[in-house]
Amino acid sequence: MEPVNISELTQWFVDHLILGVLILTRLSLLLMAMPAVGVGVPKRVRAILAILVTTLLMPAVANLTSSEALPRIDNLIDLTIAIAREGMIGMLIGATVQLIITGMQLGGEAITSTGGMQLGDAIDPTTASSMPSIARLVGLLVTSIMLAVGGHRLVLNLLLDSFKALPAGQIEFSDSMMTLVVDQLTAGMIAGIRVAAPVVAALLLANLVTGLVSRTLPQINVLAIGLSINALSMLIVLALTIGSAGLIFQDELAQVAVRLGKLW
Repeated sequence: MEPVNISELTQWFVDHLILGVLILTRLSLLLMAMPAVGVGVPKRVRAILAILVTTLLMPAVANLTSSEALPRIDNLIDLTIAIAREGMIGMLIGATVQLIITGMQLGGEAITSTGGMQLGDAIDPTTASSMPSIARLVGLLVTSIMLAVGGHRLVLNLLLDSFKALPAGQIEFSDSMMTLVVDQLTAGMIAGIRVAAPVVAALLLANLVTGLVSRTLPQINVLAIGLSINALSMLIVLALTIGSAGLIFQDELAQVAVRLGKLW
């Protein structure tokens, strides 16, 4: 039996330790930016989840990564830069999905402001700021749909594909990554407009009818009637069209996978 070379064993352990730190960094930033996980899940649970998934990804990622490309443990500057780059890639993957949900929540805010329901605001745990209840409802709806259709598995598959295209320690940034963020921001805004369009159109029609009634019957208290008609119209149309938010989000989530696939 050949004796074990202590120096080779030590180097193997150090290389895998550095690789594990890089994988953990990319995964941790992904979980922080990912909907339904970054907020609402205790930090201890997120830490355990990140360590568990890192352990599962280690064998597959080790086959895709060359040990010579990993930063040396004695070069703290290169190691710090490599960790920062891993974190930015993980945040990029998670933010692409979060931007869609944020854009759709802006659609909920447009519905609230058009319907004159600004008093029903509440603190949103994601942004720690005041947000209308309808916007929170849309955000919770699309987040639950993402988990129901397997969006979390899609995000993890995108993470694994990123290690194939951008191995740990060999990340190079390009203009296409910034273009992807801008495209996702635009797609999120468009999705929010698509969600809010039916309700806003109904509210504008209700305001037009209220204006015609006030011109015909000036003795009626238009302010009280107008608020009631707006609230009733908003609730009826929102109840009929809220399901479209899930369909829109599924389409946009599929587009996220396509865009990230092209980027890799």
